[in-house]
Amino acid sequence: MGVREYLNEKKEGRITDERILNVIRESKAGFVGTTEVSNDERVDLKEDAVRNRLEDLEEEGRIHQKRIGHPERGNLAWYLADDERERPVSAERYWFARVCEEGRVISGNVLRIGGVAALAGMMMILLSISAELFDLQFALLQASTAGSVDFALAIAGFSNVMIGGGFKFGLSLAEESVTRKSSPGS
Repeated sequence: MGVREYLNEKKEGRITDERILNVIRESKAGFVGTTEVSNDERVDLKEDAVRNRLEDLEEEGRIHQKRIGHPERGNLAWYLADDERERPVSAERYWFARVCEEGRVISGNVLRIGGVAALAGMMMILLSISAELFDLQFALLQASTAGSVDFALAIAGFSNVMIGGGFKFGLSLAEESVTRKSSPGS
């Protein structure tokens, strides 16, 4: 098997996984049985293959299982993991939604770091102004040295807030465009 065939096989597997996940996402009860997934027309697999894919998805931490009824012989119910997307996504564009999801997390961190840096810079500016007004002689707070550092810190912080917030907002819009409330045919 060549690299191209291997990658195509992996891509098809991920598309199938997203179709299976979409069946769970669209369930009104919040969980589904293996038969329900295998009977869905979007999932072109036999029940044993669906069961294997569900078990693989559980190993990846994307779904969980619970026995309904008898603790040993009851039916398995599959439901989404807490951090798994709840809204269906086009199976062919799942990768884009995942990239947007990860990008939003990174952008959120950049935004938070920027907020802390901007706040620290603004506090240092206020302390420098106060030291100058009250003629306090702290080397760290002297206007000649601290002013430029404080302004640089505040500007860097506000820049991070703008960049992180802009990317987070943009990625949220992009993710919204590939997800939808119902996905017949995905």
